Amino acid sequence: VLGLEIFMIWLPLLYHGIYGLYVAFTSKNNVTNYGYYRNMMFMLQRATGIITFMFIAWHVFETRIQLALGNITHDELGSRMHEILMNPYAYVFYIIGTLAASFHFTNGLWSFLVSWGITTGPRAQRISSYICMGLFIVMAIMFILTLGAFSGAEFEQAAVFAAKG
Repeated sequence: VLGLEIFMIWLPLLYHGIYGLYVAFTSKNNVTNYGYYRNMMFMLQRATGIITFMFIAWHVFETRIQLALGNITHDELGSRMHEILMNPYAYVFYIIGTLAASFHFTNGLWSFLVSWGITTGPRAQRISSYICMGLFIVMAIMFILTLGAFSGAEFEQAAVFAAKG
């Protein structure tokens, strides 16, 4: 299972992240000269990619790596998330990070649909843009509700109970 996780999730994600950082720092953003909607989306895709990269790195360090180091157990992951989210700065970082990741994914999905020729023509691109925006809203709401659940007193009690076995 660990091999699948490494080769099917982490290495592709790491490649995407490192290459994305290269693209973000070498691309020419011209939204000040041309304030078009798609220019803004291009710039936001790069900005949210940087935020998402930092967020995922920090989240993985705080959860998955701590688990691998033996500092926490699987049963304590929920408690760990609760502890993290009790820090107001971490909570804000999680909100920003999850919103950035949601936007980056859904805007990237739209770009994929266009660049691979799945949505051709202005009408199809407009419809897919609305669908991707709707998906962003759904994902953002789900992430924020999840953060609320992890930070709630009910979850703290359930996490403590689960950790005790």
